[in-house]
Amino acid sequence: MRVVFINTIFPNPVEPTKGIFVLKNLMHYPPEIELEVIAPVPFFLALRRKKRVKVPLWRNIELNGRQLRVWHPRFLLFPGNFLQPWIPYFEYLSVLPLFHYLHRKKAIDCLHANFCLPDGIATARLAQRFGIPYIITEHQAALADLLSKSTLARLMLAAYSRAHKVIAVSRHTGQILLDAGLSPEKLKVIPNGIDTSLFVPAAHSGKIKKLIYVGYLVERKGVQYLLKALSILQDTSLRLSIVGDGDYRADLQKLCQQYGISGQVRFLGEKNATEVAQLLAEHDALVHPSLIESFGISVVEAMASGLPVLATQNGGSEDIVTPQTGIIVKPRDPEALAEGLRELIGTSWDSELISNYAHSNYDIRQIVSRTIQEYPNINPSHTVCHLSSVHIRTDVRVFYKQCLTLINAGYKVHLVVADGQGNQRKGGVIIHDVGTYKSRRQRFFFAPIKILRQALQIKADVYQIHDPELLPIAVILKYLSRKPVVYDIHECYAELFLHKGYLSSARGKALSYLIKYIERGSLKLLDQGIAATEHIAEQFTDIPTIHNYPILAEWEQVDNNIKRYQSRNICYIGNITKERGIGRVVKALAAVDCRFLLAGRYEPAEYREELRALPGFDKVIEYGYVDRTQAAEIFSQSALGIVLLDKSPNNLYSLSTKIFEYMAAGLPVLISDLPTSVELIHKSGAGLYLDPENIDKIAETLNQLLDNPEALAQMGKKGKQLVHQELSWENEQEKYLNIYAELLSR
Repeated sequence: MRVVFINTIFPNPVEPTKGIFVLKNLMHYPPEIELEVIAPVPFFLALRRKKRVKVPLWRNIELNGRQLRVWHPRFLLFPGNFLQPWIPYFEYLSVLPLFHYLHRKKAIDCLHANFCLPDGIATARLAQRFGIPYIITEHQAALADLLSKSTLARLMLAAYSRAHKVIAVSRHTGQILLDAGLSPEKLKVIPNGIDTSLFVPAAHSGKIKKLIYVGYLVERKGVQYLLKALSILQDTSLRLSIVGDGDYRADLQKLCQQYGISGQVRFLGEKNATEVAQLLAEHDALVHPSLIESFGISVVEAMASGLPVLATQNGGSEDIVTPQTGIIVKPRDPEALAEGLRELIGTSWDSELISNYAHSNYDIRQIVSRTIQEYPNINPSHTVCHLSSVHIRTDVRVFYKQCLTLINAGYKVHLVVADGQGNQRKGGVIIHDVGTYKSRRQRFFFAPIKILRQALQIKADVYQIHDPELLPIAVILKYLSRKPVVYDIHECYAELFLHKGYLSSARGKALSYLIKYIERGSLKLLDQGIAATEHIAEQFTDIPTIHNYPILAEWEQVDNNIKRYQSRNICYIGNITKERGIGRVVKALAAVDCRFLLAGRYEPAEYREELRALPGFDKVIEYGYVDRTQAAEIFSQSALGIVLLDKSPNNLYSLSTKIFEYMAAGLPVLISDLPTSVELIHKSGAGLYLDPENIDKIAETLNQLLDNPEALAQMGKKGKQLVHQELSWENEQEKYLNIYAELLSR
């Protein structure tokens, strides 16, 4: 496996200690993982730092007997965070030619960035361009502040969402990411580690007289409050060693003089890891007064050396320090620090227990091993190829449910589509695009041929098609590849084509008969059929149903606060078409006090103008196409989900996937009085059904529901409970994987 790290936070000749924790991790990677580092540096770095040392364009360094090549391309970086949102793009441009060369010379299997801004964003661009999965480890202390800026949040969340995994170094950092909208299934909390062989407890008298601080000397590290606390304590027997350097050092030295504690404080400057370990062994306790942290590596190093710790509530230390290993106090509070020092000095600490705790939980070898486990599996046991000429690459059933389920089960997955968005690697799925077409007729005749050609090049162990127009090439594919082919039947196409608006009645009947004949004949030749509903399955002989139920993990973070049900917002997310009753809903809005949150693509595009002419359209808020994270955000702002399918024959036995997603997110539903819908409402109590053609009834029911938020909350609770118990993709995926296991075992 070949992994390339892309980090601006990495040691270089001008800044030898910058990002040293990344280098320490790399020292413990196993030899079977081939490593390379791209560490971009700003133009004129040495001049900025007032140093004479030069940074070479590339260099070799030795790590535990292995050679590591480090590249230092130059990128634009302006003072004072000027053009901050553009910095990742400048980094991307600086890395692109080098990356192209490295990947062409030998394929790169995975990218790993530390810090999303700027490295993770630049890495996401590279990954998308070259179709390579990537990991982001987030260490950023000021993460919440960055995500509060809309432009940065948009860039960062896009990078997080496309990553194979996002590793947070503390629970606090992880919670910030979840609150920002990151899917829980993407997130893994893995702390930073230390080389425990360097840090061992020394013999101590038991008395705490020699304190030590290790870290940068910048304002956010809070050393100024520690110095004030030391002056408040007025214990001249205490000594404080300050290890580290930074722009704030001169100010801190002046504070020592101002507080009259210069004789108690030593400034020792920067030290390497071995020197820090020796200094810790010579001291009695560590003080860590930082205002904000993502972790706190010096805290762990001190504990591994057997030292108790006095730290502040800063986002990182709370995850590390326990009542048996130290004390936590409020930040920015010298009085609290002084009181903490009194408690620290007056407590009898078990040095061996403290050291054992750190060694057990933060050994860098264990941390590196846990990190490597999150890398994508590049040696899967089998390869699966999904084929579709109709569905977009992010189709929920095809991509989010089936493809990602196979990825998580250890398969290598390809997806061939005809959506015109180019090749991509997303969530570990390798996406091949054969291009889009101006008309259905062109797509029908030409896309299958291109898809067949691409499928044969992939050489999968199993192929799965999703559209009836691919059935002829599916039969050819089976006999040319000698591999199993699965036909996933999303809809009852024979009934569907009887009611297509762009087909005459005669053509619709002819196509309906032809499709029924082709489907049944093809299934006799193919290896497996699966159906999305029982009604579809009944049209064939002995094929299983894999329901289109929702993925629970996508909707678990939707807030069920009562304010949501008091919002008087209703929502619809999906394709915006006449048959889904959107026009009737908009007409009814004229008599309802509410807002209609409408997300999706208009089909056809001209349908929007028709809706705009309706009297209730001024209450519509349009979102356009939204991804899963944005959909969850809309759900969290809504009191009611609505899907009013018309009563055409092909809808009689339909249950829109959106209904189950609404229920999974705790949204009550208002749906059509179709047989399957009526049955669902009777079973779940999750909402109401009505005649979708009665506009007055729609308006009356909406007013009735929105006037009673407590009833809405109860309906939402009942629907969510039923989905969690019976109607989730998590229950369906086992059946889906069993089909593949059986096919491959034949």
